[in-house]
Amino acid sequence: MQLTIHLLSFVALFFYVALLLKEELHMMQLNSYFNERYIKWLKENVRSRYDVTKLMVLASIVVFYFYSHLATATLIFATSVWGCIVLLRKKSKKKLDFTPRATRLYIVELLLVVLALVAAYFTVSAKYIPGVLFIAIGFSFVIMIVANILIKPVEKMINQGYINDAKKILASRPDLIKIGITGSYGKTSVKHFLHAIMSEKYNTLMTPGSYNTTLGVVRTVREYLQPAHEVFVIEMGAKKVGDIKEICDIAHPRYGIITAIGPQHLETFGSIDNVRKGKFELVAGLPGDGIGFINGTDLDPNNLPAAARAKIITFSATGDTQYKGANVAYKGLGMHFDVYKGNDKVLSLQTKLLGEHNVSNLVAACAVGLELGVETYLIEKAVKQIEAVNHRLEVSRLANGVTIIDDAFNSNPVGSRMAVEALKRFEGNQKIIITPGMIELGAKEYELNFEFGVHIAKNCDLVFLVGASRTKPIQEGLKSVNFPDDKLYVCKNLQEANDKVKTVMKAGDVVLYENDLPDTFNE
Repeated sequence: MQLTIHLLSFVALFFYVALLLKEELHMMQLNSYFNERYIKWLKENVRSRYDVTKLMVLASIVVFYFYSHLATATLIFATSVWGCIVLLRKKSKKKLDFTPRATRLYIVELLLVVLALVAAYFTVSAKYIPGVLFIAIGFSFVIMIVANILIKPVEKMINQGYINDAKKILASRPDLIKIGITGSYGKTSVKHFLHAIMSEKYNTLMTPGSYNTTLGVVRTVREYLQPAHEVFVIEMGAKKVGDIKEICDIAHPRYGIITAIGPQHLETFGSIDNVRKGKFELVAGLPGDGIGFINGTDLDPNNLPAAARAKIITFSATGDTQYKGANVAYKGLGMHFDVYKGNDKVLSLQTKLLGEHNVSNLVAACAVGLELGVETYLIEKAVKQIEAVNHRLEVSRLANGVTIIDDAFNSNPVGSRMAVEALKRFEGNQKIIITPGMIELGAKEYELNFEFGVHIAKNCDLVFLVGASRTKPIQEGLKSVNFPDDKLYVCKNLQEANDKVKTVMKAGDVVLYENDLPDTFNE
């Protein structure tokens, strides 16, 4: 009986370790499998890695060593089972995606623990097995880092094979029209808008979901590109200088769009100049017979970050550019505006979309469509049918008469500011915002969130902030312009904010959800 209880307690303990390593894998995946980013995240969240449940399990192992008995073995079993239940019931905004890479990494994590257990059993004594598991629990993040280092050469070899395969596929399609899209923000929206416009005339493929990394583009080519496709719209994301060039060296686009340049991912880019340099790698890499479409508000065509062989065409929402929007008016649940090329009106658009940044995004997509021969009536038809991209100023109306503007995927200063302005323009009673603020803005994070708070105060009636510590700059921005304390609610998490807003909102109110931080930023 005692042997059975001991065995069960160690099995339960091992399952708890396995679930902890799975959680560490999830955090590593959210940090794009970069040890540097994962370690930085660990330093900022070290307390969260030692919750009460983990401490209880560790304490039960210590007690067992001092008093090895049926009762202490049962204690290990009970705390381990409870720890497993807690981890299994834990909810995530974005679940762990068990991709082949994640699966391989998880197997290496488990093998490291198993090998340590086997070594302890055969070289020392079975009584050291709980000690090995104690170390695995207390330092699960170390196992994660070591596993990631060990598997790196294997991943590099596998990835290069995928890249070479994608290059061969694209090389066999010289007829394929390839259009790259990058920018600090707006690239996903422009991708969807351009796909809708080009699909009116061509069989068009776009990179799905968030497949905007090198391997995301490679996977799209290998798994989705078909001989019937005539146009390939490629979203290109970047965290540092060189990322866009890496994708261009594989895809070799003939056309490129830079949607906007702004203080996004400053922690990894280092400076706004590096952001410009990194994003411009797309246009710099275009061939001489290509066209680079650049946001003329953010990039001066007479002072570009690098030399470009391709023709340059500028666009903007309402600026002095070759393609521009004009006569913007909010109508119903959308907008109407005109598109000019120089002094000539070329399009009259009705859209379900909101916000000045979407005017800029649509002008960019329309400019490409026009330059590539899509007829004006087809563009106007496509724009009229375009739905908001999920969680990007997506409008819906609840049964109780409350309008919801979902901008949860937005996290940049320009887009957030414009979302608040769209909220202000919206017909309704109380204008309510729910937000945790913005991240990855480097040294400017405090300043930009403070300014965001000031802007919110001038345009919103009720404010719900998610995360007391993270939203301090926004709180101080609100107070600097004397925003009423009784109109401000600071909540621990999104669920608490949702519960509180239900108690104050009524028919005719408009609620804006602005940004939703990933699990790695939970307080």
